[in-house]
Amino acid sequence: MSRAELLPQFAPDGAPVSFLVDFDGTISLVDVGDALMTRFVEDTTTLAEKDLAYYEGRVGSRELMLWDISVLPEDAHLLRETAASLPHDETFVAFVDACRRRGAAIEVVSDGFGFHVEPNLARLGLTDLPIATNESRLDGPERGMSFPYGHPRCFVCGTCKRERVRIHQAASRAVVFIGDGTSDRFAAAHAEIVFAKEQLAELCQAEGWSYLPWQTFGDVTAWVEDAFVDGRLPVTAKDYEGWRAEHAPAPRAFICGPEVWGEGRTVPGPGPR
Repeated sequence: MSRAELLPQFAPDGAPVSFLVDFDGTISLVDVGDALMTRFVEDTTTLAEKDLAYYEGRVGSRELMLWDISVLPEDAHLLRETAASLPHDETFVAFVDACRRRGAAIEVVSDGFGFHVEPNLARLGLTDLPIATNESRLDGPERGMSFPYGHPRCFVCGTCKRERVRIHQAASRAVVFIGDGTSDRFAAAHAEIVFAKEQLAELCQAEGWSYLPWQTFGDVTAWVEDAFVDGRLPVTAKDYEGWRAEHAPAPRAFICGPEVWGEGRTVPGPGPR
């Protein structure tokens, strides 16, 4: 896997912008994990109950995914083959090209099973994008999951998308987050610019967070190309402070993590989710 560096390095002469992009339901047109669970898990009642508990914030994604992988077929070839058959947004390739022409950074941030992300990006001809996701062992005696991009003191999410946003921001970069689902809410709470659809759009509306609607990466690409021209995105490092003063929203207080919930939690705590 083309692992994202825990502390990424950036081109010194590129635009000080980082695009953090969800995978399931965003680059892929369906949530790959949900598709695998729907196809292979017969206990649909328990599956629906667990999915609802996650959506309502009564269970964390780590706990949910550990259960998910325990009930999937112990057949790595079957799971990989099925994941490879699912459709993806072909316009993502042009989006990557547009960002790279400006020297902006792109990172895929996924809180799913993880095993399907790199091979499915390769099918789009994208073999070198940094990927921050979970690691799955699909069969054998060590079957299970690990969370290399998890928060060291909070164990609610597998991949801590909030921290990926903050790490890029700490390098004086404008962060644009693009997503669609429940697992994206904590990243959306902290990114300067958010593209949201489906569940994420509903969550942003409920919280009163500003976001840009989108359907395909063609929509995002059109916005990006204009934004680099009209100042909605900074083009050089010299532009960053002026851009931040004019365009960046006021920083939001933490809505998740040990700062809010305390140390070592595995489910979201009280307060906003």
